[in-house]
Amino acid sequence: MRLAIVSTPRSGNTWLRYILSNLYGLKAYAIHRPNDLDWGQLPERCVVQIHWHKSMEFVNLLESHGFYVLTIARHPLDVLISILHFAPHEPQTACWLDGKGGTESSIVDRSPTSSEFYLYATGPRAKALLSVTPEWWNTTANFEKVRYEDLVFQPSETIRTLSQSLGAAIGDVTEILKLFTLDKLRTTASNRHFWKGCPGLWRSLLPPGAARAIAAVHSEVFATLDYKCDPDMNLVNFAAEVAWLKLQD
Repeated sequence: MRLAIVSTPRSGNTWLRYILSNLYGLKAYAIHRPNDLDWGQLPERCVVQIHWHKSMEFVNLLESHGFYVLTIARHPLDVLISILHFAPHEPQTACWLDGKGGTESSIVDRSPTSSEFYLYATGPRAKALLSVTPEWWNTTANFEKVRYEDLVFQPSETIRTLSQSLGAAIGDVTEILKLFTLDKLRTTASNRHFWKGCPGLWRSLLPPGAARAIAAVHSEVFATLDYKCDPDMNLVNFAAEVAWLKLQD
């Protein structure tokens, strides 16, 4: 078994890799660029995590080495909020997509209501990062897709369904999932990699005008992944700022 998790950053990629590598006994790799690995020397049982566009060259590389591709979707506004949280604690976000569209330096220590975040969220960097999962979403051969929200709310059912699609025998899914809850993983990461795991968090942090403006810029992403922008119409900037501050620990 060879699996490649190829998705937009901050969509639950690492969590999914941890679960699958332990469920199937796979050697795990997390890389920034395809050239970071010697693909010809990989073990027969492995899982590779990477954020990378769907080019013909990369597709051929995966196919030639017998990889089954997985991608994971998450609400685009939750992804952007998660990036905002993560950026101050992990400088290697600059390596995502080899720096395509810029870096996260402009949003370090900013809030969701800041002008810096708005410019980032509507700019080329966010567009590049959010486009990865949609590019892979409708692949048909040797491919499976997962939603972050399903993994949060129905983890056992989601992993069992995925395993059936892969045709892989599995052991006790429940016990594996107990070992890799977000609460437990949060204590293992010095860079705050694992955060709230709360789908829809963006609704308490992005006032409706900003949320809709950002969503409009990424309308194709929303349409491809079948997500909606349904903000809290009563949320004002001050309340959003207070909510953001309460989330900082």
